[in-house]
Amino acid sequence: MHIFKKLAMLLTMAGLALGFATRASAQITWYLSDVTFSNGNVATGSFVTNSAVNTIISENITISGPDAAADFTATAMSSAYLPGTLGIFDSPSLPYVDLYLAPNSLTGAGGTVPISSGFDCPASGHCGTLVTSGQDPLVTTTPEPATGALLLLGFGLMMTLKRVAQVGSAGH
Repeated sequence: MHIFKKLAMLLTMAGLALGFATRASAQITWYLSDVTFSNGNVATGSFVTNSAVNTIISENITISGPDAAADFTATAMSSAYLPGTLGIFDSPSLPYVDLYLAPNSLTGAGGTVPISSGFDCPASGHCGTLVTSGQDPLVTTTPEPATGALLLLGFGLMMTLKRVAQVGSAGH
């Protein structure tokens, strides 16, 4: 009986440690929503940060609008401006987009972050400012389902082992 209790406790602690370690090292995917500029361009797509939100790991952001020459797909984002500013660009200078967030609003917990201001400067130099009428422009993220699944699996295993230990002790 004692061995089952110790085994259940050990497996429970290992499951919880694995679940929390996985969450701590998780990457966070952020999505742009309703990001429109006064020059007619819109920014859509997503980017991935580490859980400390101090490094951009990858990006998939497109700027498009009425002037096809102003369209571009981001080839890079600057981690230097995180977590208060998103610097999105196609080359070292033009075109680029800067989006300003509330200070330290991108966190490892994810969530919804309003974009307070920003501008889009295409290669043509006809920069546009962020339009905030109608829907507020946002950066959002969704919870990581895999982390929750690991925690539920750990709790399920813990309950199963507890039942096995109870059945084993009732037989003696």
